Formats: sequence, structure tokens, C-alpha cells
Amino acid sequence: QAGLPLSGIAPFSAVRDSLLECRAKNRLPENARSVIVTAVSYYTGPLRGNVARYAALRDYHVVVTKLLEGARGLLSKAFPGCAFEAFTDNSPIPEVYAAVLAGLGVRGGNGLLITPKYGSYVVLGELVTDLLLAPSVPRSGGCGSCGRCREACPEPAAFSDKTLCVSGLTQKKGPLTQREEELIKKAGTVFGCDRCQDVCPHNRAPKKTWVAEFYEGIVPTVDADTNLTERAWAWRGRDVLRRNLDIVNNR
Repeated sequence: QAGLPLSGIAPFSAVRDSLLECRAKNRLPENARSVIVTAVSYYTGPLRGNVARYAALRDYHVVVTKLLEGARGLLSKAFPGCAFEAFTDNSPIPEVYAAVLAGLGVRGGNGLLITPKYGSYVVLGELVTDLLLAPSVPRSGGCGSCGRCREACPEPAAFSDKTLCVSGLTQKKGPLTQREEELIKKAGTVFGCDRCQDVCPHNRAPKKTWVAEFYEGIVPTVDADTNLTERAWAWRGRDVLRRNLDIVNNR
């Protein structure tokens, strides 16, 4: 009813010792018992540009939060007296781990969640509650061992050292080292990176997203004057964008 068909349940006890330190951690319900994990597809079809696929779309934080708040309202009416707190991205929950426990998919070699129908082109959100819910059954198996994600990565060492991930480097504020600039040049992207996802066999023919907002205002190629309103990466500011554009365009 809330527009979140890809959801499952993970026991809070399974993630309690792996909680991430962030300000949102203070919002966890007292005596939390269950984590409702949801995956939302953002795949709208083939896209080619200079930003990652998620960055070309409307801010997924806003879109997913709206969906989660709708679910929260329905659940609060169905279970009066129970607490439900919504989280997405800035979450104390280790999202991929919780999603695997909730039976939504398996962890890929690149650390991303791979779902059966939508591949890895999904963003995650959670509703943490003090309501005890029966946990979902995790899926068996893994992503396979083809190694294509590592081979396609501008810096395969990023699989053991996340500080070398191009997606993270494009978000890094301040001056970059020569090596970091070279990796961004090699990737040819000014925000985010989809190389590991684009070559993944599980992403050969993913189903398109059911979320109408993701089809509105798609901007796959950005420049220094692009309107950053309603973009998931606007919080990094225009200076980071301009620096990355200079790096990519001056190669």
C-alpha cells in the first residue's frame, strides 16, 4: 500500500553490534526489536552521461523518505502504541547487511546489494520498530565469482581499500592527490561511478523502477551551471562539481 513492494524483516538483535555511529542513531526506538528493510529501484533505462545513474535522477533521499513515511503512517495505525523510525542513507543500520538478512538479495563482490529482479540498481531504507515481527529468510548463494566488477574498476585496489573508490573520490572535498585525480580522469565521471554495476551479469536486463518521481527531470550530463536543486549530491556543493569537471575535461 505504501509503494514499497521489495521489503523484508531483519531482527534488530542481528545488527545491534554492527550499528554505525551517526547522529540518526539517537532516533532508534527504545527496545528496538525488528528492522523492516526496503529496496527501491532507481533504474529508468539505459543512461549515458558524466554522472552515476543515481545522480542523474531526483534526490533519492527525498523520494525514499516520502515512501517510508507513508509506510510509517500505515503501520502506526495498524499497530498503535508501537514506535516506527525511518532511515535512509544516513542510517545507523548497516544497510546491505540488514537487507541480506531480510532476504532482499545477496551481497555483490563490489559490496552492493544485488536483488533478483532489479539487480544492484537499488537504494535502501529502513523502518526500525519495537514491534516483534517474524524475520524473513535470507537468500542462499552469492553473486558468483566472475570478477567483472573488479576488472572494470578504475582502481581494483579499491575492493580492499575503499578510500580509492572513484565514487567516493568524486565526493571528497578539498584538493586531491595526483593519483586521485588520475583515477577520476580514468573513470570520466564527475560524480559517482557505475563501472562495477554496468558490467555485472545481474544487471543485464533489470526491471525498471516503479517509482514515477525517478522518471522526472533526469539530467545524465551536468556542467558547472547545472541546477543542483533536488539532486542527491547537492550537499557536496558546486565547488566539488567544478573541480571534478576540470579534472575530467582537461584530460
